[in-house]
Amino acid sequence: MRIGVDVPPLREDGTLLDAKELMAKARMIEDAGLDGIWTGDASYYRGQYTEVDPLQWSVIAAAGTEHIEVGLTVLQVPLREPVDLAQRLLTIHALANGRFTAGVGAGSTLRGAFEAVHVDYENRFKIFHSHMDKIRRLLNGEEVDEAVIPPFPGTEGGPRFVLGAWSSPVSLRRAVRDYDGWMSSSGLTNIKVMADGIKSYRDLGGTRAMTTTCRIDLSAPDEKLDEDGPFTLICGPQEAAERLNRLVELGFDDVCLRFVDRNEAASHRRRNFTAEDLEQIRSLLPKDPTSAVRPLTTAEASAA
Repeated sequence: MRIGVDVPPLREDGTLLDAKELMAKARMIEDAGLDGIWTGDASYYRGQYTEVDPLQWSVIAAAGTEHIEVGLTVLQVPLREPVDLAQRLLTIHALANGRFTAGVGAGSTLRGAFEAVHVDYENRFKIFHSHMDKIRRLLNGEEVDEAVIPPFPGTEGGPRFVLGAWSSPVSLRRAVRDYDGWMSSSGLTNIKVMADGIKSYRDLGGTRAMTTTCRIDLSAPDEKLDEDGPFTLICGPQEAAERLNRLVELGFDDVCLRFVDRNEAASHRRRNFTAEDLEQIRSLLPKDPTSAVRPLTTAEASAA
């Protein structure tokens, strides 16, 4: 199973990382032998904007690394205009040399985000599917609503798209039919729901299965997992390794970890990490030899 890490945008004092610091954090994850660098899109949370622009963040993380996957968990597509978003996604795909993966979804949890940009919350799924249809057509060089975005050579089709969704049969069928994988959420569900979801996904023919927002604090007491609570790695290293192996046994291909302070874990507030933290994570599971990334060839990258 591949292991990715969510990079917090803030320093310990609460101020924003600058571009060089973010690049250094990204390199630290790559140097530790981990597999992915991820960020979410909680663009409107409890009444105020609290996150950086995840698309600009992805460009900077990609610029600081060479071979590791860089991705989003999960971009709230209905909050953006699709033609502009398609151009930005295609640009990141080219600049990241094929290492960019866009987790996308309807953004179903925060009504305030939709009200802030005057998008109909009740129709968010219809808007999401319509936007994604337009985005995919644009990324293939088609004309949509009088807009055309000619792909750079070798970048046709844009990045990998993974559907972030709950485990309803409708969503899982869409993930299998229309996307490059499915993202579940460790932080907002439990191991029973995750097990049922991945079984259904595999039974439908699903390929890549990811679980994201998995909170981690290996300095926590070594306790057994609460089967009815969120799936976390807020425990000691030995228990964390057992929990990760459980995900492997269930068939998950990727887990995305989010460092938290266990005393504030319920808030999902992220904390920074050190190189030693990353080395400890790397020691929990053997390195997965498979890669989700197909970099552009030298000729493609030169042309782009």
